[in-house]
Amino acid sequence: MARTFRQVGIAHRQLLTGHTFPVYRPSYYAEFRISRKAPYSTTAVTTSKEDCGPLTKHLQDQIRFGGPLSVAQFMRSALTHPLGGYYMKRDVFGAAGDFITSPEISQMFGEELLLQLVGIWFITHWQTLGSPKDIQIVELGPGRGTLMSDMLRALGHFPQIHGAIRGVHMVDASPHLRQMQATKLAPSVKFPEDLKSVTREDGLEVHWHESLDSVPEGICSMFVAHEFFDAMPIYKFELTKDGWREIVVTLDESPHSPHHFAFSLSEGPTKASSMIMAYEKFQHKYQVGDRIEVAPDSYAVSNRISRRIKENSGGALFIDYGRDYALGDSLRGIRKHQFVDVLSHPGEADLSADVDFSFLRDSAQDLAAAHGPITQSTFLRAMGIAARMQMLLKNADAEKRKDLATGFDRVVSPAGMGTVYKFLALTPLDCDQPYPFQPDPLMQHESPEDQPAAAA
Repeated sequence: MARTFRQVGIAHRQLLTGHTFPVYRPSYYAEFRISRKAPYSTTAVTTSKEDCGPLTKHLQDQIRFGGPLSVAQFMRSALTHPLGGYYMKRDVFGAAGDFITSPEISQMFGEELLLQLVGIWFITHWQTLGSPKDIQIVELGPGRGTLMSDMLRALGHFPQIHGAIRGVHMVDASPHLRQMQATKLAPSVKFPEDLKSVTREDGLEVHWHESLDSVPEGICSMFVAHEFFDAMPIYKFELTKDGWREIVVTLDESPHSPHHFAFSLSEGPTKASSMIMAYEKFQHKYQVGDRIEVAPDSYAVSNRISRRIKENSGGALFIDYGRDYALGDSLRGIRKHQFVDVLSHPGEADLSADVDFSFLRDSAQDLAAAHGPITQSTFLRAMGIAARMQMLLKNADAEKRKDLATGFDRVVSPAGMGTVYKFLALTPLDCDQPYPFQPDPLMQHESPEDQPAAAA
């Protein structure tokens, strides 16, 4: 009998250690052999290997002494390991970094998204909840702090909700990014290197946490996560004639490859394939050769948020790119605005994968009501971005009008980010469906039957 994911999740907690670098368990993959028959990575014909930094050497030692790594283990290390994880050492955002987040594409989009979308959405939802007198705002993966800074500026125009905020909580494991966030949120305040909290000029206290677990409970909480779930570690699996098998990371010692690591397919079941793929949604509609990516950490975080909403009220807004079903090969690496091999130079490239919104929706179960996802285009248009655009154009010179039009098209047009990004909301079970989460015509192409999630 197939187990529900709640049961699988309980067993799987033995494999998860949260969002910071985990303690390595060398026995995890020691019990099976690796098949190198399938070409899971393409390599250039060369005799010289890439430079081998401290993190690469550390991962090599893990594999040599403990066996292959799950893709999730490799991804988590590449992003957050203290020896040189991607998010642990520098500013990775903006034109000088490796990628640009959607609030930074144009100031118009940042203001509109946060003032008219996030701000008004949370204000409206707060009123729907009966305007509770005590709330806290929680952001997961705050980046530079741009979204929260603009959101608080927007809420500052509404004294009632601003006066109800008892704390702002930022969940981020990167010390470097915390410093950037503090500078953005409280530019006139001096703060220590070991940053834990600051008090803004408007009196709001901002606190930092390495994980959601340390964020206070017992209070109505408004959660926002923008491009957070796409960076959560994923496991990769392939369906064979003998059942689901895990795609893992092993050493690439070929003299004809420049890389130090390669993808391989396990010959037999692993703990991850046995536990995760027992979830009943993965038991149907897949054919031999199909691949699938699963992010149990995403499920766990969304489930914990849903539980908090049930116990203390509140709401959540998730903004990310992805589909309303699981994909098979969306894992990508980006360095200096270019796609790169995901196993090349760990720690030097951003690794991310498309979000499975159906998985986040499933995580709410009977704890919270999940609404959406709907496309960014539909959300922004419903929140009045076109009218705001017209107002801005009236007071802009020719050069500014061109910049505004470019930014508008990029975030709203289906040819840009309009259908790539999705919005999902979580509310208490007894709340009405929030605006603008209605059936979205632009989501009609999101059927997994029309676009198989895991093509071979």
